[in-house]
Amino acid sequence: MHDVCFIDKLFDREQSNLCHLSIQISLDGFSFAILDIPKGKYTVLKSFRLFLKRPRLLFVKVNELLNNEELLQLKYKSVEILYATATFTLVPQMLYQNGAADKYLQFNHETEKGFQTEKCLLPRAESWCIFSMPENLKELLLLKYPRATFKHDLFPLIERALRENRNFPERKQVHLHFFRTSFEVVVVAGEKLLLGNQFNFSGDNDLIYFVLRIFDQLRLTPDTTDLVIHGYFLQAESVYQTLKKYIRKVSFAKPNTAYAYSTTFAQVPEHFFTSLLDLYKCE
Repeated sequence: MHDVCFIDKLFDREQSNLCHLSIQISLDGFSFAILDIPKGKYTVLKSFRLFLKRPRLLFVKVNELLNNEELLQLKYKSVEILYATATFTLVPQMLYQNGAADKYLQFNHETEKGFQTEKCLLPRAESWCIFSMPENLKELLLLKYPRATFKHDLFPLIERALRENRNFPERKQVHLHFFRTSFEVVVVAGEKLLLGNQFNFSGDNDLIYFVLRIFDQLRLTPDTTDLVIHGYFLQAESVYQTLKKYIRKVSFAKPNTAYAYSTTFAQVPEHFFTSLLDLYKCE
């Protein structure tokens, strides 16, 4: 996918203080969207592709974008930042103890020097997501946006899945959010979160294996379980047809109907940026 730049003709830079800025950062890219809060309309969507292998390399690229991208120089009413990383763990809210975030993360992951532990509450999942991000990256972002809040990239995916499933207690869904060589997976049954994880894959066979293994391990029925696709995944890809051979109900995510969107956004598939566009008040 190429870089994306969509700016609605009605976007007013002088009124940015009435807008919300959502940012999504991963090794694959840096994306941001601007919501005109009074109008309830997303008016700007920009995305820059990155091809990085290590989180430590993000600082230079993000710093360059923050300094050179005109729209990121404006003042916004609120700013939220999504950070995608496989170094995370989920802890039920009832079991979480204040001050123990580092210990929870260290239980599942090795800690690295120069990284700090972050956490965000998943209200609908009644869980904390504890994750690691580079210290210099967070400091850089806070220098630019002192009041910004940070969330793991799974946050909007989990909260959306549980919100949309709240009136369907018997329905089971698998949500896949794709990056270039990895995907996030969220599995829900009614309003219960069954799984939140991330997998790396190196080809179609890897992807099919992981998805079918998830169905098998969680005893999901391929004929009745919804498989919903988000992120950089095209319907024309051969793996899509393979997935449909095994799973009957495969669909692509739709934008949140609580907001309006600039007509310029129609130039990319609707499911590409659902997590970014779901971030604002998704709980």
